[in-house]
Amino acid sequence: MTEWRLLIAAGRAQLVDLAQEVQDLPGVGRFRSQLLRDAPTGAEFDLVGTPARLLEPALPDLVAGLERGPQAILPRDLAWIAWTLGLEPGDTVVEGGAGSGALTLALARMVAPDGRVVSYEPRDRHRHILERNLQRSPHAALVEVVPQELAPDSEPVPCQALVLDVPQPWELVDWAAAALGPGGRLAAYLPTTGQVAQLVAQLEGWGELRVVENLQRDWTTRPQALRPQSRMQGHSGFIVSARHYA
Repeated sequence: MTEWRLLIAAGRAQLVDLAQEVQDLPGVGRFRSQLLRDAPTGAEFDLVGTPARLLEPALPDLVAGLERGPQAILPRDLAWIAWTLGLEPGDTVVEGGAGSGALTLALARMVAPDGRVVSYEPRDRHRHILERNLQRSPHAALVEVVPQELAPDSEPVPCQALVLDVPQPWELVDWAAAALGPGGRLAAYLPTTGQVAQLVAQLEGWGELRVVENLQRDWTTRPQALRPQSRMQGHSGFIVSARHYA
């Protein structure tokens, strides 16, 4: 059982698992984890001669250190998907194609403390990475990982929201209509315009249909050279969202 904390020490923040017996950290050194277990959360303490502070990790801290297998959904897209799904604590959300689990962690946090995330991931390698990454989340118990592909003939799972990261989401629109309650929301993450066109055509009759592409331009933050960076983050994927008016 893991027990993650965010350690601020030696000018950097890094995730540490207090369940490990020994830590070996850049800039700090090797020491027994009991030193961290005895430390007060939030207050400064001495860690083998280094001023340090332990904090509860936030979602960006957990996602930043994920083990990567399949391409992870970038934070700018993850935030928009989470927003458009409109989830509340206690909701059930179905995820078709969980990948490395960045979005899964976000969904579990949104429906906590008593909601449910049902994640379909048929690929063994991706699923093993997902399950290891879920150990980082205090809400891992809310996630049910289904070792199958979400298919048109899968048993419908009553839910408030559905998110699809699969190559042919248009094949699941009828499944979505059967699973979603009145006003339920669907979001799909797609890399190409051809896929978007097929899904949009299949969503005819749904409400609040929207296609979004998020672009991001970071800035150099040196006080004497505050300007946009030379390279920006371009296309990652299209997000198609719609609402089921049953």
